[in-house]
Amino acid sequence: MGEIVKTKISGDKIIYKIELSEEEAMQLKNHLKGIHMFSAELCKHDSKIIERGAKGGAKYFTIPLSLKSRKRKRYSKVSYQKIETKDKIFFICVVDKDLLF
Repeated sequence: MGEIVKTKISGDKIIYKIELSEEEAMQLKNHLKGIHMFSAELCKHDSKIIERGAKGGAKYFTIPLSLKSRKRKRYSKVSYQKIETKDKIFFICVVDKDLLF
C-alpha cells in the first residue's frame, strides 16, 4: 500500500510525492493521468454480499440506500477493478453519476 511521503503547496494546488512498491506501480499500467487516491479509512458505508445460484456461484454487492437514489435506474455500464493488499481486497466500481442519482 502506497503512502504520501512529502507534501508541497504550490499556489492553489497541493503536490504529493508518493511511495509505491514496484507491484503497486505496475498495477497502474503506465496510466499516470486521471489517478484518484483514496484511503480505506474513508469506507464508512456498510454493504452486504448476496449469494445467488447453485452453491452461491454468483455474488453481488448491495448498494446502501444512503448512497443511491430511490428512483429506479438502468445501469448500462459498470466497470470495476479489484485491488488486493496483504489484509484487504478493494473492489472499486465506476458508474456514470447520472445513472445512480
